[in-house]
Amino acid sequence: MLFIQTYITSFVTTITLISHIVFIVGLLLLIVHKNFRTWVYDFVYKQVLLLLFLTSLSAVIGSLAYSNILGFPPCELCWIQRIFMYPQVILVFMAMIKRDKNIVDYLLPLSIIGALVSLYQSLTSWGYFTSLLGCTSAGGACSKVYVLEYGYITIPFMAFTVFVYLIVISIIYYKAKKEVLTI
Repeated sequence: MLFIQTYITSFVTTITLISHIVFIVGLLLLIVHKNFRTWVYDFVYKQVLLLLFLTSLSAVIGSLAYSNILGFPPCELCWIQRIFMYPQVILVFMAMIKRDKNIVDYLLPLSIIGALVSLYQSLTSWGYFTSLLGCTSAGGACSKVYVLEYGYITIPFMAFTVFVYLIVISIIYYKAKKEVLTI
C-alpha cells in the first residue's frame, strides 16, 4: 500500500504543480495577449460543459482514490467540500446530454463555496490558524496532513485548485458569452 500511496501521490501532486504553472502562464497570456484571449474565449464558450465535466470528474476520482484506495479518511471539511463538488459531475453530465449551458449559473455558487471551504482547510493545514471545527469524523481529522508536496500541495489545496479552475472556466464562459451577445 505504501508503494501505491507514494506513486499515486507523487503523480497527482506533480500534475497539480504542472497545472498551477500552466494556469499562471495562461492567466498572464489572457491579460497581455489579445489573440490568445480570443482563442481561449472561443474555446471555453464552445467547450464549457466538457471542461467543467472533466475538471469536476478529476476531483471526484481523486478524492475517492485518496479515501477508498489509499485509505485516508475524509474529515468534516473534506465532506463539506465533497458536498459542493460531487453534484457538479452529475449536473454537468445532465447538462451535456441536454446541451444546456445555463447550468453554469448553478455551478458557480457551488464552486465558490467549495473554494472557500478548501482554502480555509488549506490555511489551517499549513498552520496559519487552528480550525474552528473540532473535526473528528470517522477517524479523519481536519488538522491531519496526509499529503504535503512541493512545500504547499495538500489534499485540501488540490481541492481548492479544482474549485478555482471551475470558477475561472465559468468566468471566462460568462465573458465569452457577453462578447458573443454584443457582436
